[in-house]
Amino acid sequence: MSSRHNHRTDRLKTIVIPVDGSRYADEAVRSLQAFAPPNRIILLHCFSIPQLAYPGMGMRVGREFSEAAEQELRKEGTRILNTAASLLPAVSGEVSKRLEVGDTASVILSTAEKESADLILMGSRGLGVFREHILGSVSHRVTIQAPCPTLLVKSSLIPLKNLLLPIEHSLDATWAIDWLAEKPFQSPPHLSVLHVIPFVQPVLPMGALLPEGWKQELQRGSVHFTQDVTNKLTTLGYQTDRVVEPGAPSSIIQEQIASLQPQLVLMGTSNRPPLDRLAHGSVSHATVHHAPCSVLLLKGQSDVPTN
Repeated sequence: MSSRHNHRTDRLKTIVIPVDGSRYADEAVRSLQAFAPPNRIILLHCFSIPQLAYPGMGMRVGREFSEAAEQELRKEGTRILNTAASLLPAVSGEVSKRLEVGDTASVILSTAEKESADLILMGSRGLGVFREHILGSVSHRVTIQAPCPTLLVKSSLIPLKNLLLPIEHSLDATWAIDWLAEKPFQSPPHLSVLHVIPFVQPVLPMGALLPEGWKQELQRGSVHFTQDVTNKLTTLGYQTDRVVEPGAPSSIIQEQIASLQPQLVLMGTSNRPPLDRLAHGSVSHATVHHAPCSVLLLKGQSDVPTN
C-alpha cells in the first residue's frame, strides 16, 4: 500500500468508476450513495477499435471500416457516460467523463494511478474460475494490480447496513481500522469482525497433532485479537460484534456471509505474483469469486503475508 493510502488525511477524495452500459455498472454508480460525497468522480468508458485484416480487401477498405466503427463506438460511449452521470447522487463532487481507447483493464489501472484515485468502484461480472484463469477478466486484473482499494459491486449497497470484516492478522486489521477511521460511508454500517483459526484443517497432516493446550492458546489469542479490534472500531462510532471460528478461512467466510447476510465484505489483500496465487491460492480472491455480495479490497504490500 502506498504511503498516500497508509496516511490518509481526508475522506475518499477521488473515485474512479468504470462504466460499460451494463446493469452491473449502473448498480456500481448507484452504490456511490453509500459513501460520503468524494471531491472528484471520474466516470470512465473504454473501447477498442476493431481492425479488418482480410487479404484482398485492401488497406483503404479496412481503414474506412475502422474509422466508421470508431465513430459509432465513440457515440455509444458518450451515451453510456451520460447515462451513468444521470445515475449519480444529487450531492456529488466534481464529475468528469472520460472516453478512452485501449485495453479496458489497462486504461482503468493507468487512470487510477495518474489521478491518485482513493477508490476504484466497478461492477463485477464473474467469468467463473476456469475461464478467468484462461482468459482473464477486467475485474480480476484490476483487483490484482490496482494501486488503491477496489470495490466490486455485485448487488445493491443501498442502504448499507451490515458489513463483514474478515481479519487475518494485526496488519490487515490496521489497514481496515485506518480506512474506516476516515468515515468513508454516508452512514456507519454495523461491523461483524471475523477471525478464522486455521488449525482445524491444516495443510500438513501433522498439524492435526497440535497439542490441545496449543489450540486453547490460539483460541484465547484470537479472542483477544478480535476484541481489541472491535474495541477500536467501537471508539470510532461503529456498532460491532465479533466472530472467532476454527476452520478453512475461505469456507468460514462463505458460511458467515450466508449466515449474517452482509451487503459488503471488507478485507485486505496483497499483490501476489500470478504463479504464487495459482500455487497457494488466495482467500480474498476466493471471496471475490464466491461471495454473492459486494467485496471491497484494501491493498497491502506484495511482500506481506496477507489473504
